[in-house]
Amino acid sequence: MGIRHIPWIKLREQVVTDDATVLGVTTMNFANRNVGTGNAVKIGDAVEDIIITFLGKPADQSAAFTWTLYGYRKDNGMAEKIAYGTGNLGDVAATVHPITGVAATDLYYCDELTITAQYNVTLVSIVDIAGSSGEVAKIFFINPGFEFLLMELTACDKDTASETDQLEAIYSGIARR
Repeated sequence: MGIRHIPWIKLREQVVTDDATVLGVTTMNFANRNVGTGNAVKIGDAVEDIIITFLGKPADQSAAFTWTLYGYRKDNGMAEKIAYGTGNLGDVAATVHPITGVAATDLYYCDELTITAQYNVTLVSIVDIAGSSGEVAKIFFINPGFEFLLMELTACDKDTASETDQLEAIYSGIARR
């Protein structure tokens, strides 16, 4: 059994205003996993250890947002809420986008995360750096068999002073097989 490191991949495209509705998850149906402005991302069931972080352009230096993570299993089951919480962009600048490799300006990583609730599908943990630490906060969990993940982002409206602009979620991890 081989182990393969997965490079950073987009989990959620840039959100410039709040997700107006739950992204197709209101019906909790696997067939609706690509409804709305965002799509579920196929990660494959071989990805076991998952790391998620966020980056965006802050309206101010402590730009806040909320996140909800859903998973869909390979057998076409319903959406399962994994966890939800809040986060803040911080003072760690992304001078180069971690996926595209393009030089970035006014792009910052999340440095504070909280989990408001998590569900029995898996154990979710965070590294919450909090404050101006110069570190990046991350969500960690072991994949219990999800083939698709969907990240819903809210409270990220650039027209609100304390919220983020162009927020996106990215993931990495370890695949075994």
